[in-house]
Amino acid sequence: MSVSPLEPDSLTAELVSDGLRFGAGGFVRRWVEELASLGEPPPDLRPAPLEPDDAAALLDRLGVAEVDALDVIATLPSADRTPEWWWCLEREVYRLASTMGDPDAPRGSWPSFEGDAHSVDRRCHFVHVALATVPFTLDYYAKLGVPGEVVMASLADLARHMAIHRRVYGSTGVDAAWWVTLCLRGEIQDLGCLQYNRFTLGVGDESPAWFDDAVAERLGPGFRTGDPCLGIHIPDQTPLEPEQVEASLVAAASHFRQYFPTATRRVATCMSWLLDGQLAEYLPAQSNIVRFQQRFELIPASHEGDGSLLQFVFRVTGDKPDLDALPQNTTLERAAVAHMRSGRHWRVRTGWLDLPEG
Repeated sequence: MSVSPLEPDSLTAELVSDGLRFGAGGFVRRWVEELASLGEPPPDLRPAPLEPDDAAALLDRLGVAEVDALDVIATLPSADRTPEWWWCLEREVYRLASTMGDPDAPRGSWPSFEGDAHSVDRRCHFVHVALATVPFTLDYYAKLGVPGEVVMASLADLARHMAIHRRVYGSTGVDAAWWVTLCLRGEIQDLGCLQYNRFTLGVGDESPAWFDDAVAERLGPGFRTGDPCLGIHIPDQTPLEPEQVEASLVAAASHFRQYFPTATRRVATCMSWLLDGQLAEYLPAQSNIVRFQQRFELIPASHEGDGSLLQFVFRVTGDKPDLDALPQNTTLERAAVAHMRSGRHWRVRTGWLDLPEG
């Protein structure tokens, strides 16, 4: 069990009053205040000290590139050397471990410290949190009996989002740390080419835009607020080959029936710009994206999705991207730019399907 060299209450008060030492902005201050509100972690939810050899072995097991692993190991925090970072890490691990298995627990604030505007210790902080949390995640999955290959594939999402950061910024860090927290909390299951998470319709941060209550009630079990549901997610650079998608859906049906059973019908939903029917104006009818769309029944609601598409297709952010600077190497890239250049907007749509029987 780690012990801070300062009195816990003294360090907490100091960090809350000077929360911006971790970076600029009100979001960082809110993050520190949320961590302070958790209080001292109980002994059974305190992380073990991070040792370089153990960290290196786990990073390798998760598939993290060596260039990134070296930065992570060089910046490992400890209660003695970096008490403020260890204070944050202990409470972040506590928050994750205490909500393990609760699909509707709030995510809370998770600054990702993305990009080179942040120092390497800030950019590696979330990776340190992940390394300290993984033992709790493994214990959770072991108690459920989830196969080890599924567990490690799911946790390897950390390496995927570190690779995205490396591709975009050329440095060590984590893209979309908030998403990886769900992997650490045991909510994201990688099954073939797709990812899945459990949630309750109308409850928690992961519930998508949905039918209004009257329509949901008419549709019956599986569609009503409070019904169990599954979310479907498309990992970065997934080709969506129809055979692979089908195999993943079949695997998900079996997996969740065995390890997370429910007596109530459970539909699966997907909320993404990839379900925007406007894509069919640009893509061939037999394209993987169009065929993926055809699996889903759409709900009426939608919202503007230019930013989402720009982020996932081009890995750029901002309200006014330079469309002329974006690559035009694929049909999708050309369609994305032509559509926005004409003054039209992409939409994020939500669709649902029943997982295969069997």
